Amino acid sequence: MDAERYRPRTRSVPRRLIAVAWLSIIAAAGCKDSSWTPMGSAEVVLSEIKLSGAAAVSKRIDSDESFGRSVTAGIATGDSLWLQVAEQISPASAAAEATMSIALASALTRTPERVLALVGNKYPVEEVCGIPFLKGDSAFVATYHDEAIAALTRVTTPSLSATRAACRAALDDSRERRLERINPSYIVKNKPVAPPRRVRKKTVKPPVAGKDTTVTPPKDTSSSR
Repeated sequence: MDAERYRPRTRSVPRRLIAVAWLSIIAAAGCKDSSWTPMGSAEVVLSEIKLSGAAAVSKRIDSDESFGRSVTAGIATGDSLWLQVAEQISPASAAAEATMSIALASALTRTPERVLALVGNKYPVEEVCGIPFLKGDSAFVATYHDEAIAALTRVTTPSLSATRAACRAALDDSRERRLERINPSYIVKNKPVAPPRRVRKKTVKPPVAGKDTTVTPPKDTSSSR
């Protein structure tokens, strides 16, 4: 009898351990420094949005530096799941807005169509397509501009044509402004030179036959006084 009573216990111990392990994993998913669940997992962030709400996750991105860095780095890759995160959250501060613009600008060269689909009231086109990177020399600005323009040419969805045109205009304008601010001589050296203006020669009419074209000088009346 004692042996029979003992058997169910031995079977229940592994089940309890498994249950405790799963609870530990679930609890660890909410911890920012979890070794069980990587912070960079878009699936985890999307699950947190479902459980806690987009507003709570947006605030955490702003208040938790490590978590915010992980999320923005994921969005910058242009991965479809990470862009779903960007679609669902809303920046909770001006600093978060600037960081998200930089992340989406990075993703623009990788997945331009998905990024343009997000541009609008939440993520203004002039910010995302305005080369919002905090640092960058003239070579970086020029290279990023060319890569972003090349990426926009791959966008063929008719509904995004207006956004694509606005993005291109913002890229061109920001390129000129940033390069001029970084190195004014860069604009002077690389500005297209206008062709020289053609000077139109005045045609001289031939004298009319029978008409005296001799110009009579005015009389000098100073000696008569």
